[in-house]
Amino acid sequence: MDWTHIRTEWDEVGRYLQERWGRLSDEDLVVARAGRNELIGCIEKRYKIERGLAERHVDGWMNSLG
Repeated sequence: MDWTHIRTEWDEVGRYLQERWGRLSDEDLVVARAGRNELIGCIEKRYKIERGLAERHVDGWMNSLG
């Protein structure tokens, strides 16, 4: 699923984000709505992981959505 579709379905998808990455705050979800890079940045910050790993996690999550 691409980010345009994710943004369109944000109310539903946002819940999955918090289930998948429980450390994300409500503020992080507001930031992440802007785009993939913003979501990656939030995950990097909350989980203290390298950007490349955060990118792989986000891409895997996006692919799992269909």
